[in-house]
This record gives sequence, structure tokens and C-alpha cells, in this order.
Amino acid sequence: MPNILKEIKLQAALLSLILLGQLSTAAGQSPASDLQSEFLMELLLDVDPQLDAGHTSIAPITGGTFSGVRLQGTVHNGGADWITQVSGHSSLDVRIALETDDGAIIYMTYKGVVAQGDAGLYWRVTPVFNTASEEYDWLNHKVFVGKSKQVEGKVAYDIFEIL
Repeated sequence: MPNILKEIKLQAALLSLILLGQLSTAAGQSPASDLQSEFLMELLLDVDPQLDAGHTSIAPITGGTFSGVRLQGTVHNGGADWITQVSGHSSLDVRIALETDDGAIIYMTYKGVVAQGDAGLYWRVTPVFNTASEEYDWLNHKVFVGKSKQVEGKVAYDIFEIL
């Protein structure tokens, strides 16, 4: 029995040292570099009125446009935004099909958060793109972040590539 107590005390001491070391390391850490981004596109969505499904509302997406230096085109009818109310904020789950001006099809999904903050409405999304197009394959291998913006009659975002 005394050996078990010694073992427990030793493990507790080691755990304390590990935790103290992690706390002091975390408090003294600084980023290795700044996060950099580059504007990808403006996304403008046409959305029908939301369908009430309890804690989740469904907003049908009926079309829209996207435009940037490297790609532009239209949003196909048939996508939707599933908006779930979660403890003081809305959680977004969007799935849409984009078609570039040169005919490539790009499947775009994004998760997001909409919440009221001290500085106003906090509305951010994390788009993911999937395409079989060789021309736009680079979209499959990048990280993107979007920020909402006000455009009358539209759900609108500026989308940025994280470099």
C-alpha cells in the first residue's frame, strides 16, 4: 500500500510540474508570423424567405454572383443555408454550386457564426471549395475566410484566401 501512495504522489507532482510548465510557456508565447490574406472574391447570394424548422431555419438560395480577379460567375439555384440557433448565436451551414464564366462547376460549402458583439454583428464564414476543374484546382488546396457585408437585398460576403 505505501508503494501505491508514493506512486500517486509522484504522479501528482509530475502532473503539477507539467501543468505549470505549460501555463508559463503558453503565457510567454508569441506568434511566429502574422496571418496574411488576399482578397479572392465578392459573393452575392439571392435568398428566399427562411423556412421555419424549429431551432433550425432553412434559407433557400435561388442564385447570385461571385467576382474576383481569378474567378467570376454565377451561383446556381438549389443551394440552401441551414441556420441553427445555438446558445446566443446562429450557426450557419451552407451548400451551393458555382459556375465560372468559363463553364467550370465549383461546389462551395461553408460553416459560419453570426453573433451580436460589442462592435456590432459578428458574421464570419469558412468556405471550402471542391472542383474537378484543372483551371481552378488550386481552390481545393487552400484555406479561406469570409466576412459579411451589407448589400441591399442580398446575403453578401468578401472572401479571402489565407496565405
